[in-house]
Amino acid sequence: MTTEKYLKYFLLILLIYSIFIAFMGIANDTFYTIKYGGIDLRNRVVGVRNLLAENDPYYTKWTNETPDYFLDGRDYFAGLPVSRCTVTPSLLLMHAPFAAIFYKTQQYIWFALQESMLLLCIFLLAKAAGDKCKLVLIIGFMFFAGSYFWRFHVANGQIYILFVFMILLAYLAASGKGKYSELLAGLILGITATWRPPLLLFALPFLVFRKWKLLGGGIAGVLVGVAGSLLLADFTTWRNYFSAMKIIGLFHIGLIEFKLDIHDHFNNTEGMRNTFFSADVPGTDTSIQGMVYKFFKYGIDSQILWLGLIIVLLILGLSLWRKRQSDPPMALIFYQGTLLVLLSEFFLPAARLSYSNVIWLFLLGMIIIMAKDGKKLLNFALIFLLIAFAANYLYNLYPKSIMIADYCMLVYFLWMWFDCWKWLPNRQNGN
Repeated sequence: MTTEKYLKYFLLILLIYSIFIAFMGIANDTFYTIKYGGIDLRNRVVGVRNLLAENDPYYTKWTNETPDYFLDGRDYFAGLPVSRCTVTPSLLLMHAPFAAIFYKTQQYIWFALQESMLLLCIFLLAKAAGDKCKLVLIIGFMFFAGSYFWRFHVANGQIYILFVFMILLAYLAASGKGKYSELLAGLILGITATWRPPLLLFALPFLVFRKWKLLGGGIAGVLVGVAGSLLLADFTTWRNYFSAMKIIGLFHIGLIEFKLDIHDHFNNTEGMRNTFFSADVPGTDTSIQGMVYKFFKYGIDSQILWLGLIIVLLILGLSLWRKRQSDPPMALIFYQGTLLVLLSEFFLPAARLSYSNVIWLFLLGMIIIMAKDGKKLLNFALIFLLIAFAANYLYNLYPKSIMIADYCMLVYFLWMWFDCWKWLPNRQNGN
């Protein structure tokens, strides 16, 4: 039996095992959704309910005179002037059609959407990978559907999988042969950027490689997203969103004094219990600000963080500028844009919790798609990837493994930023 056949059988066995792990993970997700209250979904639901009631979603605080319909059980910080709603007015618009539905029902709907989007991302990436589809499926099922950070994502009712799904849709559109494919892809990314502003960093590779249709579609998408939000909110709401995020940044480094104000209502909202509690999964803050505070008890000012991010972007942008005469494939351009988004989130003056790591799936998918020969994946950087995968399964034994996993994965992706260029033939810009 040849080595190729042994490898084929090994991958098949590993795929079957990974599917089993994924089903076990989905079972755990179902349990967490039934038992707990999806604390991060709750703040978005309360935010849009306030918006629909013509209250400011970012500065309205619940009081004993306010109906429980507007109660976020985790907003227990007395002295903090802002609520826990940290998403944009455009994203709140998405929740508006469901705002009046009983909250637990909304939680079940969002659970089904989260699982569906993750599975769709895995299958669409596998299809795009061609003969390396088994590798994408194994990584997707075992290390994403079966990972602790996906448990964390589902238990908290988080929304990062939506951003990954939209980036993937934009990539598939941009890879199409239609006349308006790139415009459509840019439009999708632009709308998504109004939900998650760091996606604006996709503009850097678009500009360097003169992808004007993608850039034009992105600008149109931003305008559409902001204009759509005006159906519920005005520009004052956007201004309040940005000012509230500044306050959240100060709160994150301990510059705003507060006291806890927890009362009985917090765990019995809309006829359901456990709206206050979340699943017992690690929530280590791996942002640069969080790491410095954890180890040195020092709060980095947000201006220093922004300056650090600008310097890193300039370095990476310079590396792209040196390749500006090339015509990279769409997979590499989307890899670059997504990595810039991932990198920026380490610099944001807010907590970076590991449920955001689902974005790794898209980045790994792009690397596998670009590696026409699977042997190209076997480089020194693979050590960091394997450490990151292993560390994600050791959190019960060693909670700090979450930090190790996040930064090893970041090192791997930055390494591949430069390494992927070596896989491409020398092509002149054909635009």
